[in-house]
Amino acid sequence: MQKNIIALSLSLAVALPLSASAFDLSGAIGSVTGSKSDSGSGGDAVAQQDALVNSYVAANKEVLTAQYKMASALGASDAAALAKAEAAALGSGATVDSLSKADSVQSDVSKAITERQNAVGNNMDAAAKKEYASGLASLGKGVIQYAAMTTKFNAFKNAVSSVSPLALTKLSAGAYVVKTFPSNSSNLHKTLTQAVSFAKSNAIPVPADATSAL
Repeated sequence: MQKNIIALSLSLAVALPLSASAFDLSGAIGSVTGSKSDSGSGGDAVAQQDALVNSYVAANKEVLTAQYKMASALGASDAAALAKAEAAALGSGATVDSLSKADSVQSDVSKAITERQNAVGNNMDAAAKKEYASGLASLGKGVIQYAAMTTKFNAFKNAVSSVSPLALTKLSAGAYVVKTFPSNSSNLHKTLTQAVSFAKSNAIPVPADATSAL
């Protein structure tokens, strides 16, 4: 599973090197096709972007749900509430701003979970361990969903090759996914690895969804 994620991360980073400031796809199209784009309307690219972004949103909602459960189990109530609210807010029609906010929340909650893991150690009751294990399962599902984005990414990349410059403004959300996916997927796998290690060290059952994602 990790090999699949690494391969996809590399393909994203190499195939579409995007501008961090403006999500400019003009140069990216040239790198994919060997030339600038033609006069395509971008309709197919928008449809492929929607499919890619929807998959990205679904994966991140799964991760946020995992973080909510794990933070709750560890007694990090503020972080748990933040993750739960963001999971509920993130949905179809996601924009660069909403995707960026979700990524920021994930990062903040991840730090809170790590801090609580270091503080709590093995001082968790049976109910807390059960909830943490449920969070691990959701986290594993999120990692698996990330790895399954290959087909939709390639479809988006191919569709972008015929997009006109005027249509590029419609593709900022897809560009954001392409830009952030490599680091996000790497961080997510590290988070899952650390969480599984914590669980094993503290007699918390590790669900199959978590181990299969490693």
